[in-house]
Amino acid sequence: MLTRRKDPARYADRGDAGHSLVAGLRPIFAAVEPLILALPRGGVPVAAVVTEALGAPLDVVMVRKVGVPEFPELAMGAVASIGGTIETVRNAKVLADVRNADAVFARVAEREQEELVRRERLYREGLGPLEVSGATVVIIDDGVATGATMLAAIAALRKAGASRIVAAAPVFLGSAAATIQASVDDLVNPWSAPDLPAVGSAYRSFDQVPDAEVRRLLRDVRGRSLGTMTDYSDLPESYRAYLAGLDDSTAAALMPVLKQSVAGGEHGVLITTGLGPDTQAEVSSEVPFGEVRETVR
Repeated sequence: MLTRRKDPARYADRGDAGHSLVAGLRPIFAAVEPLILALPRGGVPVAAVVTEALGAPLDVVMVRKVGVPEFPELAMGAVASIGGTIETVRNAKVLADVRNADAVFARVAEREQEELVRRERLYREGLGPLEVSGATVVIIDDGVATGATMLAAIAALRKAGASRIVAAAPVFLGSAAATIQASVDDLVNPWSAPDLPAVGSAYRSFDQVPDAEVRRLLRDVRGRSLGTMTDYSDLPESYRAYLAGLDDSTAAALMPVLKQSVAGGEHGVLITTGLGPDTQAEVSSEVPFGEVRETVR
């Protein structure tokens, strides 16, 4: 799926850019309920707009650029993580000009993987990732330049078992659209901009998105999920009782995991050391369906 932006005027901000994706994604949402996975940090405000307009679970797929040490914005490749699955993509063209390329890449990639783990813990706030195996997944970023980070995310999702992958971004630079389209099932591309020097040039306001804003947006989406799930007829009474003892923000944070449990209908929820920043909630085969079990590592 390829759509074109008729008016190539710059986007006001990432929220405005998010609206540009809605029309192209609507036919996909009419057929199935896909998962939306945003690439932090800039992709999260874009994806949040799409989620609000079309309705779908929102999660993040953690991706870090592996930059040339002397020129960190120049990508030697990227690393991506989804639910513990880490995938690495190398940019052979850039690596050809790097002395001791294998050693340099390995060193920088290791550092970026450590940052992936830190940010994933920070953004998820103790929750496990949404289950992507067998799902239709929409990956959203605020723009694609070389495509290295998007390709790493795609590779991680393929490895995790996603059945259909749609890539969407408000702007694609250079030949990035063709590069990405060759690796996905569908592409939503409102604006191909081969002459723009950088993704930020497509925006009038392109401030860096702080971690606190990413966390707030993800909490807001979880809160909307809570509002719809409390009336869900198949939600076990035991889950409702457990939620009744939680504050609103904690209950909202737990809802995506309860939703996974209800959708699967086989397993309950395991919460390790509660819902603090260093804990995790996940659907577990060790817990009977309808039960929420707390444990300490």
